[in-house]
Amino acid sequence: MAPTLHSLGHVALRTPDLETSMEFFHDGIGLEEVERIDGTVYLRTPDEFDHHSLSLTERDSAGVDHIGWQTADSESVAGFADKLESEGIDVTWVEAGTEPGQGEAIRFSTPTGHRFECYYEMEKPDVTPDRRSKLKNKPYAATNTNPIAPHHIEHVQIWDDDAHALANWMCEHLDFRVQELYDKTDGSRWGTWVSANGVKIEAAIIQNNPDDPPASLNHVAYKVDSGDDLFDAADAMQEREISTDGFGQHSVSRGKFLYARDPVSDHTIEFNAGGYLVFDPEWEPIEWQETDLKNRQWIGRIADGVNVPY
Repeated sequence: MAPTLHSLGHVALRTPDLETSMEFFHDGIGLEEVERIDGTVYLRTPDEFDHHSLSLTERDSAGVDHIGWQTADSESVAGFADKLESEGIDVTWVEAGTEPGQGEAIRFSTPTGHRFECYYEMEKPDVTPDRRSKLKNKPYAATNTNPIAPHHIEHVQIWDDDAHALANWMCEHLDFRVQELYDKTDGSRWGTWVSANGVKIEAAIIQNNPDDPPASLNHVAYKVDSGDDLFDAADAMQEREISTDGFGQHSVSRGKFLYARDPVSDHTIEFNAGGYLVFDPEWEPIEWQETDLKNRQWIGRIADGVNVPY
């Protein structure tokens, strides 16, 4: 049976100042600290059961270590390793526990340098009794968490020198499915939105600008319930004097958005609401042309994205 991905699992980020970044990710965004080992903090939202969906490691400069994708079963980890190696792609095995909470994994790079990880097993650590919700289907009690905290990790937006080729590579090698695409008037592909399951998007693969690094992460998106949550998050960011880089609704994916940026690392988090699910097994990608809309944002605006080199 062919190896299969299940969903986006986590993103491992680097920052030049861990404690200042924690003021953004923990105090501002509302992610919960699960564990701190050897200079790395592992974080998750109050509604996530998995060990972590984001990690922060202090290094000399900001960057991205890897993006983690959870497979549909344990056999798929070795299955992807065999498939990638048979096609000449270098694969590194990561022993269980090397990344806290995580089972055996493989790491590899796309042709332009995006570093990915595939794993299946992830611990679901319990919450200390003083923080635990009385609801068995909710880890943290709402009275003890940041009220604007999002629910769960949703997608990443990655930029690439050849976004079209990368999207094709991810679909061919990792079995992603194209949900939507956007072509410019010159016929070139500006962006492709792909998913490993029925959500509207797990990776937005966008053509970068000529002076940008060949492979970079633009932002990590976390899910909230509604547009009202975006206003609450914006209010909280204003109170903390944290930069926001856009507010509105995308045309592609129909997702409502608010972008907030860590001032010390420039890592950007998107609060995302709305959108749609795709249950049709014979889904035909929605094709956008640059002439369809004057602005890719249906409502509101977005500032120029800030790339983070790998």
